[in-house]
Amino acid sequence: MVSYSYQFKRNQIQEALMHNNVVENVIATIIFGALSTAIGFILRAFGFSTQESINAALFALLGLALLFLFGRKFYPGFKRALTARLLEKALNVSSNSIDEVAFKNQIVDRVLLENPRVEPISSNSIIEFSNQEACESKIRDACLNARKIKILTIRGANYFKGPRSLLHNLCLEKRGRGFSIEVLVLSPESQHITEELAEGLGHSSAERTRKRMHNVLADLKHMEEENENFLVKCYHDRPIFKLLLFDDVMFVSAIIGPKNDQHAKMLQITRDGDTIFSGFEKYFDDLWKRCTRAQ
Repeated sequence: MVSYSYQFKRNQIQEALMHNNVVENVIATIIFGALSTAIGFILRAFGFSTQESINAALFALLGLALLFLFGRKFYPGFKRALTARLLEKALNVSSNSIDEVAFKNQIVDRVLLENPRVEPISSNSIIEFSNQEACESKIRDACLNARKIKILTIRGANYFKGPRSLLHNLCLEKRGRGFSIEVLVLSPESQHITEELAEGLGHSSAERTRKRMHNVLADLKHMEEENENFLVKCYHDRPIFKLLLFDDVMFVSAIIGPKNDQHAKMLQITRDGDTIFSGFEKYFDDLWKRCTRAQ
């Protein structure tokens, strides 16, 4: 199917190019006639004879035609070389700059999308958002009606730090039988918390980062006391994914660096028999079993 689609596109392009060549020839003939006439009138106005004017006009247009043909032959190569240099410079970015890395990813995504040999895959069970902020309203809507919630994150401040956070009040309202809220956060004592990471987060030290994590963890423990359906565990592994599961819909993104919510794409995935959904849920469940309750 992909091969047929590609061949069909090639035929369309060839027909378009043939049509464009005919149009270009007609336009060139019109321009050539107009320019030769104009040059002839100008030269006659300066006292040249009709024959001299015609000869001079023909020589001038011949020079322009040669220049046009020369430029048409070599310009595409020049353009490709210039584009290659620009891409090489754009892709040669520092891995410590999130803005530059995001720009690099945009270029790569664009090149892959424009490749005629690859057809983009769309699915009703997967929706892509530019970042978490672009789908926070959908996250709240999914949480509102969910009975089973599983959340894997780093600190969880954006979700649970006080009543103004994204999910704090919604989760506390899910009391009584039939509700389950499991939250996995990175342990403040994890080896992942380094001075280099703290600097990337804009914190003065790794100890300062751990203190902030302990503050959020204290809020999570308080939520455990308020709602017995709310359970918190800490993991020590290096964070790889951020995962928010609400019954049959989940939101997942990769952990790529500081300010992840703004720079990492987030996928909304529905269960619908999708193996990706089942795989991420199993990843969460396995990690949950290996972790201990927050102390």
